[in-house]
Amino acid sequence: MDVAKRAGVGRRTVSNVVIGFPHVSEEVRVRVLRAIDELGYVPNRAAQHLRTGRSGIIALTVPELGVGYFGELANLIIEEAAARGAGTIVAQTHGARARELAEIERLLALQPDGLITSPLGLTSHDIDSITQRTNVGIIGEHFAGDAIAATAIDNAAAASDVVAHLLDTGRRRVAFIGGAGVPPRFDALRRAGYLSAIAAHGIDPITDITVSDFTSSAGLEAGGRVAARIASGGSIDAVFCVTDEVAIGVIRGLHDADVRVPSDVAVAGFDDVPEGRYSTPRLTTVSPDKKAIARRAVDAALGGTGSTDAIGYSLAVRESTAVSPPA
Repeated sequence: MDVAKRAGVGRRTVSNVVIGFPHVSEEVRVRVLRAIDELGYVPNRAAQHLRTGRSGIIALTVPELGVGYFGELANLIIEEAAARGAGTIVAQTHGARARELAEIERLLALQPDGLITSPLGLTSHDIDSITQRTNVGIIGEHFAGDAIAATAIDNAAAASDVVAHLLDTGRRRVAFIGGAGVPPRFDALRRAGYLSAIAAHGIDPITDITVSDFTSSAGLEAGGRVAARIASGGSIDAVFCVTDEVAIGVIRGLHDADVRVPSDVAVAGFDDVPEGRYSTPRLTTVSPDKKAIARRAVDAALGGTGSTDAIGYSLAVRESTAVSPPA
C-alpha cells in the first residue's frame, strides 16, 4: 500500500489510524495522516465494514438544524463522535413522522454504526422496529412515560424552577406562552411544571396566550399580544416561554410596544440557545447539560449501556429577569 510505504508503517497500522483505533502513538498517527493527505487516499469504507464490523460513522436526525438548540446540540454530537474516531451524517426532519421515517431509512442504508434521533412524530412501534436494525440513541421527551430510554432533562421540574425564580423576584402575574392545540411532549411537560409552581403559590395561571410554532417570529406576535393586554388594563408582570426562540421574539414584541424588559415584564425561556446569551437584555433560561446529552447519545449509538437517569440542568439567571417589578 502506498500510504503504508510513504509513512514507513505496516498496512495494519494505516488501517488502525483510519478507523480511529485509540492505541496508536500520536507521532505515528501524524505520519499516516500526512501520507494520506499527500497521496489523496480515500478509505474503502465497505471493505473496512467487512473487516471490522463497523463503518466508522453514526447517523443523526434532528427536527431543524436552523433552530439554535438543535444546531448547538448537533455540533456537540459531531465533536463527541469525532473524539471517538467516528464521523457523523446528519439529516433534518421538521418533526414530521413521514419525513423522520424517510430520512432514517435513507441513513440506515449507509450502514452506520448507530443512529441518534430527536423525534417528534415517531411512535413506540417505529422505535422498536429501528432498534432491531441498529443501535439507537433517543434525545428528548417525546416518549416520556413510555418504556423507552431517552436522553432528556426533567422538563417539568426545570420549568417549575424557572417559574419559582420569577415568583421569587416579586412577580405575581406570570403567563406561560406555549403551543396551542395538541402540543409536542416537551411543551406539555413544561406547561405542567409552570402550573405546578403557580399552584404552589396560590396564584391563578395565565395560559391563553399561545403560539402556533416555537419560532422567534411566533414569539414576536405573542409579545405584541402581551403588550396589548397590558395596555388595555390586563395585569402581566412576567412571561415564561416554552423555548428561548419564542422568548427572544417576545422580548422584541414587547420592546416594539414600549414595554420594558425586565422592569415592566420579566421574560424567561428554556434551552439556553446561543442567541439568548447575546440578546438585549440577555435571556434568563433553563440550561440543559448539552455536553452530557451529546456524550450519552453517542454512547448509545455506539452500543453502550450507560445511565438512563435524567440529564442535569441549571438555571441561567440573566438580565431579562434581574429587576423586581415596580412597587
